[in-house]
Amino acid sequence: MRDFFRMMKKWDLIMIILLILFSFLPFSIFSYQQANKMEASSRYIAVITVNKEIVKEIELSSHTGTQIFEIADHDSDVNVIEVKNDHIRIKSANCSDQICVRTRAISKPGQTIVCLPHKLVIEIKAIDPQHEPSEEMIISS
Repeated sequence: MRDFFRMMKKWDLIMIILLILFSFLPFSIFSYQQANKMEASSRYIAVITVNKEIVKEIELSSHTGTQIFEIADHDSDVNVIEVKNDHIRIKSANCSDQICVRTRAISKPGQTIVCLPHKLVIEIKAIDPQHEPSEEMIISS
């Protein structure tokens, strides 16, 4: 190990440190942009889609209390979704892997929960004040 440190020059160490610092640059730029986007729009909606079709939109920024509902598909696919204050999660599902149930609740724009066997996606989006969520509807058999 001493031989390794004897081979390194002062500028080698400086270059390594600079490369490590520059590797965090994309992450910091992305975080800065997301922070600005979240400040500009304080309204968040959860968009629930099944087979790429919007099933339901729920405004999370003004939601209080607990709401539980189920999304049922014609193939006997059932997901029970819980909205608690400004968080949303899949409480239970009859899929085989249960990954969606083990995913924690989400509340920030860009976060998603996916149930691959049922082709269900829950995504949080930031909206501008002029946009109103569409009518809520539930697809069931």
